[in-house]
Amino acid sequence: MARTQQQRREETVARLLEASISTIIEVGYARASAAVITKRAGVSVGALFRHFDTMGDFMAATAYEVLRRQLDSFTKQVAAIPSDRPALEAGLTILRDITSSPTNAVMYELMVAARTDEKLNATLQHVLQQYTSKICDAARALPGAESFPQETFPVLVALLTNTFDGAAMLRAVLPQPDIENERIALLTSLLSGVGLPT
Repeated sequence: MARTQQQRREETVARLLEASISTIIEVGYARASAAVITKRAGVSVGALFRHFDTMGDFMAATAYEVLRRQLDSFTKQVAAIPSDRPALEAGLTILRDITSSPTNAVMYELMVAARTDEKLNATLQHVLQQYTSKICDAARALPGAESFPQETFPVLVALLTNTFDGAAMLRAVLPQPDIENERIALLTSLLSGVGLPT
């Protein structure tokens, strides 16, 4: 059966986004040009700009796709935590693994670039605001999360996410395996001390 124009469009966009993510992982944002990405996707540069008005729009779509994948992975992994495993430790391990993944490194590349690129900065602010809200909702699915004060919960999620984001960025330059191995145990202990069930 012949594919519809909409199906072809979705397939092309999916290939472009996959190529963008893998290119940024491999060579970084600064060298992820339209020519390099489209070559990897097997489409023309013109095809990219038929689907996205500007490179900034395309990078915004790349950011959305990275965050969609990360949120989907977090949600599925939280739902699959075995009932006999301490939920807090499991949730922190999931968060650490997602933030240190090569896919998440794409967001770090984009955020660093956004520091001096106003348009990218505005776009990422919008993307990250949506993601922050969704990751907080997903974290509420952790067993025991309901016992933590509602007004403090978003602050806790941001604090933990920022901790692991910072660690992931530092790891690329200064790996600290001894500290990495102790971080989850210490965070679990600290959070237990403020009343969050382990």
